[in-house]
Parts: sequence; structure tokens; C-alpha cells
Amino acid sequence: MIDAQKAKMASMGTKILIGTIVIGLLCCPFLYSGCVKKNYSELDARTSADWVKDAVMYEVYLRSFSKEGTFKTLEARIPELKKLGVTIVSLMPIHPIGELNRKGSLGSPYAVKDFFAVNPEYGTLNDFQSLVNALHRQGLKIVIDLVANYAAWDSQLLMEHPDWFQHNEEGAIVSPHIDLFDVAQLDYRQHEPRKYMIAVMKYWVKEFDVDGFQCTMAESIPIDFWNAARKEVDKIKPVIMISEHSRPDYHIKAFDLTFSWNIYHILSSIVNTTEPVSALDDSLKFEFFQFPKGSLRLRFDETHEKIESAQTFEKFSSQEAKAIAVLVFMIPGVPFIYNGEEVGNNKRLSLFDKVEIDWSKGKDFRKLYEQLGALRRDHPALRHGSYSSIPNSEYKTVYSFLRSSGSDSLITVMNFGKEKKAVNLKMPEGSSMMWKDQFSSIRFQAKIFSLNITLLPLGYVVLAPETERNIR
Repeated sequence: MIDAQKAKMASMGTKILIGTIVIGLLCCPFLYSGCVKKNYSELDARTSADWVKDAVMYEVYLRSFSKEGTFKTLEARIPELKKLGVTIVSLMPIHPIGELNRKGSLGSPYAVKDFFAVNPEYGTLNDFQSLVNALHRQGLKIVIDLVANYAAWDSQLLMEHPDWFQHNEEGAIVSPHIDLFDVAQLDYRQHEPRKYMIAVMKYWVKEFDVDGFQCTMAESIPIDFWNAARKEVDKIKPVIMISEHSRPDYHIKAFDLTFSWNIYHILSSIVNTTEPVSALDDSLKFEFFQFPKGSLRLRFDETHEKIESAQTFEKFSSQEAKAIAVLVFMIPGVPFIYNGEEVGNNKRLSLFDKVEIDWSKGKDFRKLYEQLGALRRDHPALRHGSYSSIPNSEYKTVYSFLRSSGSDSLITVMNFGKEKKAVNLKMPEGSSMMWKDQFSSIRFQAKIFSLNITLLPLGYVVLAPETERNIR
């Protein structure tokens, strides 16, 4: 019976192209969600816990993280993550992977075969529970990836409930996109798939004490589902919900964090000087007019969504990557590290095959990330301080801004140009006369409303006012 069903599912794969056209329309966030345009900046974002606001997130792809690729090897390296300043570990999908229409030799972790089990490559449910417990003992939180909008063609869910999936006009189950031929699209116009996915979420929180979910392709699911799911899961314990997309209305009820693709997409243009650095400042300021008050954005320069295309170290030189890492930690939001960035990984990590990170390299990168983690931990200005740009004499290529919270202040100055720059900063009124770079310990003497700094190409400084606290 099962073999016959699998054969039927395989034949459906030939009809995906037709179904993709239909499903592509359904995946439009405004068509499918009933989202009505409004001025969200006049509303307040949901209130997130302090551990969410203060977080440093670290995403782990177990297949690439170690040779063994297991929960146990990750558990053994928790002290390394703590040293980086990581407070939340996010695991890419941990479930068994489908075999039908599989991509590559090992398949995509996003082709989930059983939402209530773990991939045996990674270990057992007991191993996973041990990892959760170990992270909690060390004061860290754990988030797992939730793939709520589709499932593997040979998944338990599809075998038992093919009617819960979207069908084309010919009656064939469809994939969400032509590139996602290894999965079938669930139909959230029905009530039963919604109940099922909420049950999945409640299972991992109640039975294993996970702290939340990073939600893949959240925009293809109606927002009323996410609002209801969040309400139900929070009854067990307060969790964190992260959308890999960027809709302002997500911040009202369902999600604590959304990925800031606006900043990600502009980084290449800034580094390549095809756009002035003011474009970055403009993008940050536009968020204040686009998103609800208090919205938290996830800042990143690498993510698993791009590992089958160009990764950070294919797009940027080592020094460019370091400058961007500093930027990710200094601007408002929650910094996000994808495993391997902290050693300058220059391999393309495949979703569908095993490619290991070389942890023996990149000591300079690790040192930088440890410094950045310590700065975020020690400075309230970086966790929840205000942001304001600082005018400078090289405004096309030099980016300068102030983060401040009470008596705590930090000034970041970055030269994205290809030449050394002597820069004059117009200092805020009442600011300190002596500033110290947090990386080099070099001190700078300001004049009245003015500070002169010379920066190498792609050079940067993070300045703190000279006080007894930071004199070393």
C-alpha cells in the first residue's frame, strides 16, 4: 500500500510545473494573508522579554557544524558559543528528511518527513533533550526551525492526510515553488493543518522545553494562523518567535523578531561603493516609519537561505567581512551569526550534501567576534540604546553614528572606501573630550564639537568615552 502511494506521489512530481503557477499566486503575502495596508508605525510592537531584546543569536546547521554532525558534538562546544557572547542557539530543522524527490545526496533538512521526530543522523530524542538541558544550565536559550508550510512527499503527514495539501486544477498536489520540488505545500485555508502545526509547536515546547521557533517562509502562511499559534504556545511558557521575512504587521502579535533583508541587500552596494553610505542610514531610519514602535529586527550578513548561492566570503574579502560583522553588532537590533562566520569560513555549505566547516582557521575572526560579543554584553547602548547618525567630512564612503543609553555611549566610524581617509566628525553637543577605540585601545582627543580620525580602507573604530570603567 505504501509503495503504491509513493509511486503515486512520484507521478505527481511531474505535474509540479503546472501547480507552481497557481501556488505562486497563493504565496503572495498580500493576496493570501488578507493583510491590509496601514500605518504600522503608529502602533506598538508586542513586548518581548529582556532576554530577547539583549540576545545574540547563533544558527547551527548540524550537518556542517562538525564531522559527526550530532547533537552531542554541539553540546560539547557550548562553552565556545558562550565565549562568543551567544545567548540563543537556533537549530536548522532537526527532523527526519524525506527520500522521495530528494535533493542532493542527503536531502534538504526543510523536506520534513516527521514533525514529531529527530533526524537519526543527529542523534536521538534523548540526545536532543540533553542538548536542551545543557544549554539551559549554561544560561542559553534554544530555538528550533519550524517548517510549517510544506512537508516531504513521503512524509507521514502527506501519507495520512493528502487532502490537507494544496492541489492544482487537475487534482495533483503541488509544490510551493519550482525550486522546491522536494516538498508539497500545505493548505492553510483549511482548519485541520492549522491544528496540526500548533500541536507540533506545543509538543516541542511542552515535552522538550525549547524556547521558541524560527519560522521558515512565514509569509506564505496567513498571519491569523501565526497570531493564534503564538497565543496557544505562550500558554505553556513564554517563547520567542522569529520570522525569516520582514512584514511590519508580524510585530503586533505573533513575532518578536523579523529578518532585516533591507539591510542585507544593501551591504554589497555599500561595500562596492556603488551606493553612498547614506543609503544604509536611510534604510535604518525608514524602518522607524515602516514598523511598529519597538520592533526588533534581526541583523545579519549570512544565513542558510543563501548558502546555495553566494555566501559572505564569496562576496566579500576578509576585511570587508570583518567590517560588516562590526556593523551587524553596532546598529540597532539583534545580531545573528551563521555557524562558521566566526572563523571566516570560505566554503559554500550545501543544504543537500555534507560540507564541513574548517574550524582550524580564522583565529583573527574568532577574536573579533568575541570582542563584539563582549561589547554587546557590557554596553546597554548596543542592546536597547538610541541611534543617531553623526555628520562627517567623508559622507559618501564613511559611516558614523552614535548609540546611547543613559550615561552609556558608543560611536562607530567605518570607512567603506578603497582609500585611506582623514575624517572629521561633528561631535554631539556635550559629548566627552576623550574617546578610546575598543579594538586598538588608541585614544582620540576631541576638540569642541569636532573629532579627527584617520581610517584605513575598510577600517573602523568603535569609540567609548574615556572613563574609569574602560581605562585599561
